[in-house]
Amino acid sequence: MNGSVADRKPVVFIVEDEKDVAGFVKYFLDKEGYAVQHFLSGESFLEAVSKAYPDLVILDLMLPGVQGVDVCRYLKQDERLRTVPVIMLTAKDDPIDVVLGLEVGADDYVTKPFHPRELLARIKAVTRRAVLREYDRGSLLKAGIFLLNGDELSVTVEGEVFAFSWREFKIIELLARNKGKIISRETVLNRIWGNDEFITDRTVDVYIANIRKKLGVRSEHIVTVRGAGYRFEP
Repeated sequence: MNGSVADRKPVVFIVEDEKDVAGFVKYFLDKEGYAVQHFLSGESFLEAVSKAYPDLVILDLMLPGVQGVDVCRYLKQDERLRTVPVIMLTAKDDPIDVVLGLEVGADDYVTKPFHPRELLARIKAVTRRAVLREYDRGSLLKAGIFLLNGDELSVTVEGEVFAFSWREFKIIELLARNKGKIISRETVLNRIWGNDEFITDRTVDVYIANIRKKLGVRSEHIVTVRGAGYRFEP
């Protein structure tokens, strides 16, 4: 069965201008059974991705020329490529960097320096969630003045539409389905990230902060309960 879909190696595109980092990642992922291609700039990557469809993109935040955030924004706005998972590489664990990446649609982030096993775990988690998305969309949920659309990963409030990443949407959906109830950070982690051991409570706070930023004045419906978690008040 040579050449069958089952035998096809997952294709990973690495966009990283530091050759040592890219070479290290490529060597490790090659051994793990991935087909890896490396690009030194956003421009060369965008040219290649116009003709190819990777299963995952590992994208450095800081690149020469076209920046990583702009590359990610392009991917998430392209109808053909918007569902391709993106893991953003950040130079430091700075909430501003993290929020910036998540804001433009990155599915996850890894802080440099990182252990290859951590990166591999995140790759597996992100690609697993990408598959689950195809079975977890299509329903509408009404919660007060909020209308959640799983097909479009959007929330409409009195005619105003807000777009979210898959995880942002699932967090809002979790809160909305349990409106009035306090949802702990641990519950959010278990429901949205599952067994990803590298995700912490702080990650949940970053996502909530980003959701609130997108919602603007509508963010008042997501209430922080100090020491307990979050509550959705429609």
